[in-house]
Amino acid sequence: MKKTALYIAFGALSLAALPSCNKFLDVQPKGTLLQEVQFSSLQGYYDAFYGVYGTMAKSDLYGQRMTNGFVDELAQMFGSTGATSTSVKTRAYNYTDVSVQAEIYSLWLGQYQVISYVNNILANLQSPSFSSSHLSQLKGEALGLRAFLHFDLVRLFAEDYQRGKDSRGIPYSYDFNLKNRTVYTVAGAYENILKDLDEAERLLAPIDETVSLGVTQTADFWSGRAVHFNKYAVYATKARVYQAMGNWSKAAEYAKKVTDHTADFNLANRNSFESVRRFPASGEMIFGLYAPGFLDQVAARFLKNTGAGSDDLNEAHRKSVLDQLYAVTGSATGAIDNRQAAYYRDAGTYQQFVRFVASSEEATSAATSLRGLTLIRLPEMYYIQAEALYSTDPTAALAALNKVRESRGLNALTTSDLPTQVDFKAELVKEYMRELPGEGQIFSAFKHFNSSFLDLLGERTIEPSSSIFVLPWPQDELTYGNQ
Repeated sequence: MKKTALYIAFGALSLAALPSCNKFLDVQPKGTLLQEVQFSSLQGYYDAFYGVYGTMAKSDLYGQRMTNGFVDELAQMFGSTGATSTSVKTRAYNYTDVSVQAEIYSLWLGQYQVISYVNNILANLQSPSFSSSHLSQLKGEALGLRAFLHFDLVRLFAEDYQRGKDSRGIPYSYDFNLKNRTVYTVAGAYENILKDLDEAERLLAPIDETVSLGVTQTADFWSGRAVHFNKYAVYATKARVYQAMGNWSKAAEYAKKVTDHTADFNLANRNSFESVRRFPASGEMIFGLYAPGFLDQVAARFLKNTGAGSDDLNEAHRKSVLDQLYAVTGSATGAIDNRQAAYYRDAGTYQQFVRFVASSEEATSAATSLRGLTLIRLPEMYYIQAEALYSTDPTAALAALNKVRESRGLNALTTSDLPTQVDFKAELVKEYMRELPGEGQIFSAFKHFNSSFLDLLGERTIEPSSSIFVLPWPQDELTYGNQ
């Protein structure tokens, strides 16, 4: 196995302590002098986690680039149509363009930087200066988070597991230093991800029987666990990993662990879909992040008072494309899919994405409890079950798919609507597109299903290929990584 250096701008060995009453403010790493003090108490570990989550929530990562920004542009869900915008080059998969390479480099660097912060927490948990039963639970949360972050990287920067498990994967980072990292095959990276998730599951087993956000933000680290990498986030991530591997029995098993936990998780009633269209998506959010600036950033990108074609306006699919996507056919005819009107608004020459916020005024006035983003939600667990169950029990698979559809205002589909597995998978791909815009999951779904898809304007069909689905490593990594 090769070694590679991760060219990360390490700011420090520890994360700044945050006021316990304000959990997810944006923070920057500080110097090494705080190291011993920071990890001398449970509060120090808590503050380090808050720093990790705050960094993840920034626009450089999950606050934009990994969700409604770069990654969803790759899926042709959003983008600027301005002739000189980076978005046009991104959606053309021009990975040799300097501006697109800068996006890719920032994503790679930022993700590994956050992983390094998690590794710093884990390093200090190896020989803590005090005893507490909470330390093992903190280790579980950190291990689960490290696996989650690596999994998002391997889905972007390596081949699909089922078509290229023996090809080059990614570096798996275990340390907080500048030493070279081992580059694993795709299968090797998945093995490491599952190893971290297995241990996280074991360590978090005694807690997280309640995974809700709570009515208000709290200084108590062990409440409001929906904005922490909790036990059910571990289960959901394992479901994602096993789905990607084609291990259908395990994928269904772990997705069911989440859907069976009805004390916390239930799909919204079809008449109350509005309540779950965005953070905190009560009853449906398995894992999300507080993000104080998220709504303002979304409003600034999607709701500008400029016409179509502006370099700084992010448009959604054209209305004709969305109408086709959300068209109600077969036995569902006559029903209305609540998602199209909740997610998109006709602005005349283009479609505005209004899922998270419908106006700048709404963004400015939104309560703190609404300022966040969702990263794993319940509907996806039903999609995973549906795909995983089809080969052995098509009826159960269709029932899982219909649970989400009926929640969103649609009538149930029947086997005559989807007579073959090809038809069923095609409908699943559409469901990912209907349900998950803005969450960064659709590009990975296209890759997993090896599916073709329409471009932003609905003018051409993009055929699946590794040249599109596998992002190139940053050039510095390729040039200097083995030296």
